[in-house]
Amino acid sequence: MKLYKYRSLEDEISKDKTIESLLNNYFWAPSKETLNDPCEGYYSIEAYNKFMDFAALISPKVDKNDLNNQFYSVQNMIKGSGIFSLSKSSTIAPMWASYTKDHAGICIEYDLEDLISKNKGLYQYFDVVYSDTPPDIGLEDIDGDTAILKIIGTKSLHWKYEQEFRIICDNKGENYHRSDAVRAIIFGLKTSDEVKNKVMKLLSGRNIQFKQLVNDGKSYGFHTQNIVNPFEENIKLDEDEKIDSKNLVPDEAYVQEDHKIFLPYFYKVLAFMESYLDCIEVIEMNFSEKSTVSDPIIYVWFKENNAITPFSKKEFKIKEM
Repeated sequence: MKLYKYRSLEDEISKDKTIESLLNNYFWAPSKETLNDPCEGYYSIEAYNKFMDFAALISPKVDKNDLNNQFYSVQNMIKGSGIFSLSKSSTIAPMWASYTKDHAGICIEYDLEDLISKNKGLYQYFDVVYSDTPPDIGLEDIDGDTAILKIIGTKSLHWKYEQEFRIICDNKGENYHRSDAVRAIIFGLKTSDEVKNKVMKLLSGRNIQFKQLVNDGKSYGFHTQNIVNPFEENIKLDEDEKIDSKNLVPDEAYVQEDHKIFLPYFYKVLAFMESYLDCIEVIEMNFSEKSTVSDPIIYVWFKENNAITPFSKKEFKIKEM
């Protein structure tokens, strides 16, 4: 899934926090209290209170402290979490106006899988639900995940135009992702040529596509056009840096007949893994069980820098290569 983050840029690009995060492969997840919606996290506990009143009537001796403690722990969990807000569209005019200094900034295109795969166990992620009333939290919601989904995943209908998708992080602040999670940088209508060139130069050699937001003057809508990075250079690896393909590329004798035509793509995948700076070692690669002739897929198991699991998995759809 492609997701988008609208960002303004400082005048001194080399010291800009957004550019720094792109160069160092992390996203910043702030706390709920620092977000721009003054009604962020509003909720009702009418259903919860009704249950507690009912419990007091039918069983006056019941200890309600455990239930209350559970509820308070959920609230504390939310306070300690980071929230990374993205959009499902890169062409929303009010977003460009609000979050990019009136079209002078950028919009970052991320791939969700590569954004979260390095530390997937630390995240919850979902589409935001828009409503004209805050969510009502009941007893069934205080297990943690459900309450977070309702409280952090519900916003006023006034924000519906943002088409928001959220990643809730166990830790606030810096969250590291795979370097190829950044698929593209889209420049705004008023992003200066000087800023464009500085950004493209700083991010060259990263296999990032650069795009320009465009309005054809005949409608209110926007679309994007690819632009060439004049600073792009092919990265050449020394021989001792290259991954030895022996024992990694599957033996043709063990490959399904209808998939043998795709074997050369394994070398293209290896070339990518060679250029992926966080790849410590490739352990195994083969065709995925989901792979078909119409949609061939290669998977790679590898050791990954800064990952919370011993081994990471990455999939490559051949038709997208």
